[in-house]
Amino acid sequence: MRRLGGAFSLVLAFVALGCGSNTDNTFGNPDTDGGGGDGDLNSDSPWIGNQDATKQLLVITPANPVLTYNGAPVSQQFQAVLDNNTVATATWSLDNVAIGSIDANGLFTASGTAGGTATVTAQVGMATATTTVTVQLVITENPGNASQNVIAQLKGGGNSDGTYKWLYPYDKTVFPRGLTGPTMQFAGTPITYAWVHVTTKSKTLTYDGYYGGSSPARIDFSAPTWKMISKSAGANDTVTVQVTKLSGNAVTGPVTENWVIAQGDLKGTVYYNSYDSALAGQTGAVLKMKPGGVASVLTGGGGKCTVCHTVSSNGNVMLAANNTYTTGAKYDLKNNAAMSMTRSDKIYNFPAVYPDGTLAVSCTDDKIGGMWSGQQAHLYNVATGAQIAAPGLDNVISYAAMPAFSPDGKHLAFNNERTTAVQAPSQTNEIDTLDFDVNTKTFSNLKVQRKDADTSALLGWPAFTPTGKYVLLDHHITGFGQVNYGTWEGNLSKLEMVDTTNQTLYTLDLLNGYDQGKPYLPYGDDELRRNYEPNVLPLAVGGYVWVIFTSRRQYGNTINTANTSSDRKKLWVSAIDLNPTPGTDPSHPAFYLTGQELISGNMRGFWVLDPCKADGNSCTSGDECCGGYCRQINGDGGQQLVCVPPPGGCSHEFEKCNVKADCCDPAADCINGFCAQPPVN
Repeated sequence: MRRLGGAFSLVLAFVALGCGSNTDNTFGNPDTDGGGGDGDLNSDSPWIGNQDATKQLLVITPANPVLTYNGAPVSQQFQAVLDNNTVATATWSLDNVAIGSIDANGLFTASGTAGGTATVTAQVGMATATTTVTVQLVITENPGNASQNVIAQLKGGGNSDGTYKWLYPYDKTVFPRGLTGPTMQFAGTPITYAWVHVTTKSKTLTYDGYYGGSSPARIDFSAPTWKMISKSAGANDTVTVQVTKLSGNAVTGPVTENWVIAQGDLKGTVYYNSYDSALAGQTGAVLKMKPGGVASVLTGGGGKCTVCHTVSSNGNVMLAANNTYTTGAKYDLKNNAAMSMTRSDKIYNFPAVYPDGTLAVSCTDDKIGGMWSGQQAHLYNVATGAQIAAPGLDNVISYAAMPAFSPDGKHLAFNNERTTAVQAPSQTNEIDTLDFDVNTKTFSNLKVQRKDADTSALLGWPAFTPTGKYVLLDHHITGFGQVNYGTWEGNLSKLEMVDTTNQTLYTLDLLNGYDQGKPYLPYGDDELRRNYEPNVLPLAVGGYVWVIFTSRRQYGNTINTANTSSDRKKLWVSAIDLNPTPGTDPSHPAFYLTGQELISGNMRGFWVLDPCKADGNSCTSGDECCGGYCRQINGDGGQQLVCVPPPGGCSHEFEKCNVKADCCDPAADCINGFCAQPPVN
């Protein structure tokens, strides 16, 4: 539920005062017993009374207090007061429990673990009044045991090291909540001590941390500190991070970056491919990783090469090669990746998988290593392997390279390499889309979405955003001897996005490493144009779309091997604006996905939802539930969240919806069947 500011809420209360004759603002039913009883309360009004009694305005005092937490407990007593100064007995609630709690008597106590603003609500019968409480954190930590003399030197600043600059993360990065914090990395001489000063534009956090030595220069926030920072920053709230270092007796800094924290935790699981994972015994395998967790082997290893995977967006089925490139299989992700439906062909290698995992469109391309040449596009029943007649696809699209379904299953994107089975490879090399009707298994409305005037360009690996309106793609850049869509060695590629309604192209410069036409990646040309294989989380989170992709860029001062080295190939994530404006860049600088192995080549990440849970199972949000609803119940252990049948009424964030009006938050939208926060302004 989106919060209304306390000032706005009080304005509503006084508007009600001017409408006292309106029966909608009268509490109680008409007095039928002549005794002037209490009657019932109208839930839409801050007034207490009935038609026979003088109405009284309910307000909360104090209004909109601002509290400062600096390590000592801080609290605020609220009262629900009538306009005759009578204190009413109220039921109290708070909509942002991260910043604190409120007891039955209206006493708010700051948690000390997050700053921010919350709406305080007092309810008397069915009458309510609201105000806000703001908590500003002023936190100092000294994990490096810096002396007061060192602290004074750091606060004095300096410019002793002219090479000192940020290497990672990048300025203007948008981070989600719920992940491990970024390892801050710097060029220049080693750190003896460092002062990290963090502030938010909204003034809900001022953090000073004093850290010890590091060579090369790196700083990690502790998990509680990063959680405090990410929870304290509000929507559109710039987080300014300044770092000053002491090297020996020489002070340099501060160097400054500005970040944004999206108001949501990423969901689901990432499934990615590696050929040299130590976890898998240096053999091709698919690994899995939860947001904020670490990678583990899903299947493969032990001499068995499991690669070329595609995962259904609801997370219950993976199709992949099961040992060699010429065989494939179905993997049941609800049952520990149990393998079935093994095939001795390539139908289950890189197909488009329908969101629920029941259908697949086969992939072909003679530029994915030459192993798919000649295989035609058909629709298959995943469980049985049987080909399904598909009007509009059969005998229309012979070769659909790197196909992908939209999250709602209504569209298919692919590289239309050839138009008929007898033609040579097309020189247009275009990304096309088809509409799909799952009931009739019919494809229609073939549309060209992206075509490069340079006939040698390679356009591939399309991926839909949660709305189904936009498609991201991998554009292998011409003039560099590209012969395939791979991520090997010298292949150069950038990511792009196209609006499928009007073919407007977005170049995604900030994701690719450019800001206003100039490279910002710290190592320049060595790490530019090395971005591949986009995939998209099927949920909009925090007002953004989240793209995971493969990149051969360097990682701060942690991975600096030659760009042809396999360990340069890693998974990165970028936020994309939900509703981009033509002519502007909707992307944001990418961040390294922590938890993946450092010494391995990681690629082709699929970020999908987890297999859904039946009613009665624990959950954190509705997207985890087969029915689409996750609600709080009273159990033996107290209040807990579980999957429930449709509870009636409006839907919360990440719960099931059909249209925007289904969502409790009037500003929310219904995206891919789930209520989502509105786009960030």
